Amino acid sequence: MTPFLIRRLFVFAALLALVSPAHAEPTEWEIIKYKEVEHVTAESVKRFYRFESMERLESQLFFRQGTNMLMTWVVGSDSIRINSIKFSLSYPVIEHQGRVLVSRLDLQKLLDPVLRPSYIKNIKPFDTVILDAGHGGHDSGARSSRGSEKDYALDTVQRLSVELQQLGYKVRMIRSADSFVGLSERVDAANKIDAAIFVSVHFNSGPNKNADGIETFALAPAGGSSDFDGSVTVTSFSGNNRDGENIALATAVHAMVMQGASGMTDRGVKRARYNVLRGINKPAILVEGGFMSNAADALKVDSVEYRAALAKGIAQGIRNFNRATGAPLPEAKTEADQKPDQAPDAASAK
Repeated sequence: MTPFLIRRLFVFAALLALVSPAHAEPTEWEIIKYKEVEHVTAESVKRFYRFESMERLESQLFFRQGTNMLMTWVVGSDSIRINSIKFSLSYPVIEHQGRVLVSRLDLQKLLDPVLRPSYIKNIKPFDTVILDAGHGGHDSGARSSRGSEKDYALDTVQRLSVELQQLGYKVRMIRSADSFVGLSERVDAANKIDAAIFVSVHFNSGPNKNADGIETFALAPAGGSSDFDGSVTVTSFSGNNRDGENIALATAVHAMVMQGASGMTDRGVKRARYNVLRGINKPAILVEGGFMSNAADALKVDSVEYRAALAKGIAQGIRNFNRATGAPLPEAKTEADQKPDQAPDAASAK
């Protein structure tokens, strides 16, 4: 993924904010119900988002806006791509009676927030980033021959804290040492902090030693499937109140992380119902920075340079999310400013 395409995603989003109506009226969408799920036609998507062209090549559908934007759908696929960024869908793209369709849920909870982040409803300004280093204490998380997930995660968020404070953000750490913090404690601590977003950092593992790469998770929307277990549920969790911000934040962070992660496989922006995301009352994402169970990924994760690049990418993504949603930006520190403050431990905050 090139920096050019990443920048163009946000340029296009800004342009859409100027030319698109604030909210799509029901009559503007051609709705087709298939197997009890409402879908929207590709023609409706092209028209509403002002794409210049929509071309079909066999099972693929390409939406283009000059050299600024390329969105690709594949009939039968449960993912789409926008400027090379892969997004998991709640329902696959389908063809029904000669029309290519995307679910209305995916349109509302994924496409629209990504393409028009400045139109997300009830978005709240933030000046604080809550950093959650996965695992800790007796819970080591994933392991490789080189080290433990808990240590790599803590090192990454400590580096991320420095990056964010240099950009002017306040930082709160769920844990700032090798200590165990329960999942409910993490959620409770985060929910007590106002004007904030939540970023959890982990490193992956799995039985397939060939599985590799980086993936960024937002909470699965109510009624949508989860990449973690494949289930579909109508249950709405507290975190679903921020679905639009969640997916926009995940997009911005994932794009910048992949830009700086040379040679890493892009596993895309996904949705899951992880416990640490379900009860959060603010925008929240979980970043999986590589597979400890994959030899090549484990070597990179063990590298200080890689973890520093990962931290920098997350910080830049947060800044881009801040810009794209139109929230006020904090003032970045200059060289004359003092070194970053020590970030307090959120889990011990009263």
